[in-house]
Amino acid sequence: MHTLSTAVATLALAASSLIPATHTTAPHTSAKAPLLACKGPACNGLTPEEGGCADNADTLDSATLAGARVELRYKAACRAAWVRVHGPVGTVGTVANTANPQNTYETRIDRGSDAHSRMVNDMDLKAAACMTVPGAGTVCTDWK
Repeated sequence: MHTLSTAVATLALAASSLIPATHTTAPHTSAKAPLLACKGPACNGLTPEEGGCADNADTLDSATLAGARVELRYKAACRAAWVRVHGPVGTVGTVANTANPQNTYETRIDRGSDAHSRMVNDMDLKAAACMTVPGAGTVCTDWK
C-alpha cells in the first residue's frame, strides 16, 4: 500500500509540474490509424490515433475537480493507456505506468476544452492519470 501511495504522490507531483514531465503534449492529429494496432511496449509514446487505439477505447477510471474531468483511457487490444482531460484552458493531464511512474506523458488544454496525451505501455502493468486545474489543484485516478 505504501508503494501505491508513493507512486500516486509522484504522479501528482509530476502533474503539478514540481517534477518536470519527460514528454510533451500530443496534438490532436487527423492521421489515419494503421491497419494493425500497436500493442504494449510498441504503443509507448504514440498518440492513440497513431497507434490505432483511439476507436472504441474504454474509460477505466475518472475524477472531477472544479467542473473539470480527468479520464484514464485504455484500449484492451493495444494494452496501452493515456489521459484525456476536459476542462478550462491551462488544464494539464498526465499519465504514467507502474514500471516507471516518473516517465510520464503530459497534455495541456491550449484551446478548446479537451486534450489527450500520448500512450504508455499497460501490458502487465497498471496506469494512473492526474489532472491539474489552474487555481483549483490536482486530482488523480486510481491505478488500474
